[in-house]
Amino acid sequence: MVGTEGNAIKIPVIRVRQPIGDLYVGVLRGKDLYDIAKVDRLRLESLEIPKYAGFQRALVPQRVAAIRDYLRTPNSTLPNAIIMSLDSEHILNWQDFQDDATVTTLEIERVPEAATIIDGQHRAAALDAAPPELEVIVSIFVDLEMVEQAAIFAKINSTQKAVNPSIAFQLFGYAEGRSPQKTAHEIASTLDTTRGSPFYRMLRMLGTKDAWSAGTLSQSTFAKGIMRLYTRDYRSDENRLLRGEPPETYSGYPLREAFKKGDDGLILQVVWRFFFHVAQSWHDQWFDQSGESILTKTTGFNAFLEVLRSWLRLEGVESVLDDNLARARFDPIVQDFTHPNTRFIRMNYPAGHQGVVTLRDALLRELRLDEPT
Repeated sequence: MVGTEGNAIKIPVIRVRQPIGDLYVGVLRGKDLYDIAKVDRLRLESLEIPKYAGFQRALVPQRVAAIRDYLRTPNSTLPNAIIMSLDSEHILNWQDFQDDATVTTLEIERVPEAATIIDGQHRAAALDAAPPELEVIVSIFVDLEMVEQAAIFAKINSTQKAVNPSIAFQLFGYAEGRSPQKTAHEIASTLDTTRGSPFYRMLRMLGTKDAWSAGTLSQSTFAKGIMRLYTRDYRSDENRLLRGEPPETYSGYPLREAFKKGDDGLILQVVWRFFFHVAQSWHDQWFDQSGESILTKTTGFNAFLEVLRSWLRLEGVESVLDDNLARARFDPIVQDFTHPNTRFIRMNYPAGHQGVVTLRDALLRELRLDEPT
C-alpha cells in the first residue's frame, strides 16, 4: 500500500530485470509524484558557442490544462506508466530483497526534484489538480545518467505510432454518453450508410480504403469539419458532459444551440441538405470517377464547410433546410464553376490551406455571402 509518513513517501515496487538494468514498477499518489518530480527540458545554456542541455520538449500549457480538466471528470484514468529516474540521495530507506523475492519497499524523501520525469511530463504537471484518491503507475529507474534518460525518451517518442484519427472517432460510437465526437461520428455513419445521402459509401470510416468506401474523404476530416459547426473546444465539451454540466454558451458556432439541446437530428439534416444541394449542383464533379475532382476531397469539403458556416450565421438554419431558398442561392452560380479555370480541380485549388481559402472566398463571393446582411 502506498503510504505517507511526514516527509517520506513509502512505495512498494516490483523489480523488473532488463538489459539496461533493473527498473522498479510501483504506484504513487498523484499528489506525491507532483511533489517530487522535475523535468529536464531542452534549453540553451551558452550563447558563446551554442550549447544545449536537457532532452524534454517544452511544456505545452494548453495540453496540461486539458489534462487537468479531464482529471476532474468522474471516469478519468491515467492507465499508462509515467517513467522517471530517482536520485538515490533521496532514498531514505530501501528494504533488501529477500532471497528471490521481486517485491520491496522504497522510502522516498518528499523534496522537489527527487525524481526526473523521463516520459509523461504533461501528465505529471497536471497532477496538482488530481483528486486525492488518484494513483498513478510509475516505472522507476535509479540514478540513470542523463544520456540514458534522453535515449529512452527519444526511443519512446520516435517509434510510437499514433492511432489513426478516423479509428479514434469510430470508437466514440461505443460511448454511452453524449460528446461532440460521438455526434460527429454518428452523423458520419448515417450519411455513409444511408441510400440517398450525398455521402453514401463515400467516407473512409476507418481512414483507409476498403471494399465499402468509394471515396477519399476520411471520417476524421469529415467529423472535425462538422464539429466546427457546433463546438470550439470538443474536449472541454466532452469533459463538461461527463461531469453532468451543460455545455457552455457562446456565439460564432451556428449549430451550437442545437448541440446544447441534444438535437443532433437537426445538425444531421443541415449537413445532409446542404451537401445534397452541392452534389445536385455539380453532379458530374461530385461523382467524378477519374480522381480529378477535389469536390469530395479534403480541400473541397473544408471549403464548402466554411461556406455552410457563413451561410448559417448570416441567414439561419431554415435557409438551408428550405429547398427553394437553397436552390435560389445555388442555381445562379452553377455554371461559374464549370469552366477550365474554375472547375473543382487541384490545378485551380491546390491541396492545403491556401486551396481551401481560395475556393471558400470564390464561393462566398459568388453566393453573395461575403457581404453583411
